[in-house]
Amino acid sequence: MKNKKTKILHFSIANSGGGITKYALRIWDAIDKEQFQCDFATMSKKLDFAPQLENQGCKIHYISTYSEQDPIKFEEEINRILDYGYDVLHLHTSWWRGFAVEEIAKKRGVPKVIVHSHNTDVHIPIGMTREEARELHYTWQKKVTEDIATDFWACAKKAADWLYGRNIPKERLKIMPNAIELKKYYFNEDVRLKYREEMGLKDQFVIGMIARFQYQKNHEFAIELFKKLNEKKSNAILLLVGIGELREEIEKTVQKYHLESKVKFLGLRNDIENLLQAMDLFILPSRFEGLPLTLVEAQASGLKSITSEFVTEESEITNDIKRLPLDLDLWEGEALRWGNGYKREDTRKIMRDKGFDIKFQIKEIEKLYRYVENSK
Repeated sequence: MKNKKTKILHFSIANSGGGITKYALRIWDAIDKEQFQCDFATMSKKLDFAPQLENQGCKIHYISTYSEQDPIKFEEEINRILDYGYDVLHLHTSWWRGFAVEEIAKKRGVPKVIVHSHNTDVHIPIGMTREEARELHYTWQKKVTEDIATDFWACAKKAADWLYGRNIPKERLKIMPNAIELKKYYFNEDVRLKYREEMGLKDQFVIGMIARFQYQKNHEFAIELFKKLNEKKSNAILLLVGIGELREEIEKTVQKYHLESKVKFLGLRNDIENLLQAMDLFILPSRFEGLPLTLVEAQASGLKSITSEFVTEESEITNDIKRLPLDLDLWEGEALRWGNGYKREDTRKIMRDKGFDIKFQIKEIEKLYRYVENSK
């Protein structure tokens, strides 16, 4: 008789294709499917990539309300989902609004509940100001105890501090870097030349930013920076990859500066690894971050990158990244250093040695998923 598969529920992913969603899907891509089954819960009304997951045997659970909006209906929906008999509930968390899912899972006797911190500030406030959301987060953070979950993970130390404060002992915290499928991202000159030619970028200084259009990612700074760079480098082009509620506002700023021919809005893409090959510089001027997957991907491809000082120190994986204060002159100076080209370095060894290869990390994740007893 075949061994029963360990069933994991990832809660929650989104249609925006952000870092949490990409990380959860990467786990599913890499995991031993003979031993593990991953399903997914989402607050999005639809997932464009749902057919692909369903064809692979994944169940997608659509949740219609947040706990704060309708706690009774939310509890009913979570209980219906847990009726599928999950061994592991992997909760991907950015900030605290309560412990509703954790408490329901505890009542239902889910053997392993993993709370996984992915950020260092309020992600998307719903029906409140960011200041009110932070206050709510800290109120709940003070109530965190070891009993709310069986496991406590974080993408970086700062992300652990943000979510758990001092309430979870260090020995119970697991720092889990945002690993990727490295071989997809290693520099490939042929792909670079092909993409640059197809996209009309052959002789351009190509700057790229891959991020949701929202407050956290700070596209406003990116546009102000590009305006300055464009005055010095007439062949500069800015590629903006992603979707989000602030896209229209950023488009208006681009129009105000008459940069429509220089700033390309590419929307959601499924060829990120190839777009990174085509770029000359990657920027991420975030106001706060955990450990962004896009920075891991950019560095794996040997791409020079500039990010804000608010991004966690763990993001400095290679020598190709610079963390700077959000000062336009500093960013302009650093960006212009790479305007005439450079040799992309081979990052294989350093990326593997620092734990960013999902092929190796998945073995550790499988071990942690498999052990479903509370190990306190």
